[in-house]
Amino acid sequence: MPAFPASVQQVIALASDINTAPKDLVRVVEHDPVLTMKLLKVANSAYFGLSKPIVSINHGVVYLGINTVRHVALAIAAIGVLPRENSAHFDMDDYLLHSLCTAVVTRSLARKLRIPEVEAANFFVAGLLHDIGQVVFAQYESAAFKGALEQAQREGSPIHLAEAARLGASHAELGALLGERWQLPGNLTHAIRLHHDPPVSGGTDPMRECLFVGNLLSARLHSPKNAPPAMTEADLPRWVFQQFGSNFASILDELDHVESELHFATEMLGL
Repeated sequence: MPAFPASVQQVIALASDINTAPKDLVRVVEHDPVLTMKLLKVANSAYFGLSKPIVSINHGVVYLGINTVRHVALAIAAIGVLPRENSAHFDMDDYLLHSLCTAVVTRSLARKLRIPEVEAANFFVAGLLHDIGQVVFAQYESAAFKGALEQAQREGSPIHLAEAARLGASHAELGALLGERWQLPGNLTHAIRLHHDPPVSGGTDPMRECLFVGNLLSARLHSPKNAPPAMTEADLPRWVFQQFGSNFASILDELDHVESELHFATEMLGL
């Protein structure tokens, strides 16, 4: 399984520490030309509409903020493992868009629960990486994964069940293994592993709960092509609506800045 670049691992560690100063991140980014280029591109994107271009990493890190730098670094690393072509006919652009939608909604749900912003950054990462196991299947087990995709689309059934039947494991399990290899926080890999399994009750594991709901809500913003949503609104346990809102439409309506943040995220990744 692919490893994260050392510079990205350093960015993750530094951005997770509330005592990190921007200059510490600058020192790491300056030694990675890919990170440098991408961060400057994001800082100078049309989304921000700056009157003067940002040409130094120091200004870019200060302007974007530590959490955004972390998201850019993770996105670069995650995209770096993506094979652009695969014989499983797995649509990579659709995968990325679904991942971004889930990331944005999952973080917004965390804010709704009043999770501190520094911690909510991990909720975004969980959404971004929750389906990364599908990329590994598409690259290394393409024939079996193609069969699982076709079965899910033909039957309108959850892809993770077809994967388990054909491959012996689901993308959620494989994604959690990747998270452990990349030394991501334990609650993050736990949420990825169980993102298709509804918790029995709410209020005990916020990241897992937000990712579970965020994954389903994201299909309302972008209907995924690769496989149908794993569950419908009618199948959900009662705690989902007690905790987040009366139905999917009302939950989305009450989330702040989802559309603008999704626009920024898709622009950031060039989709």
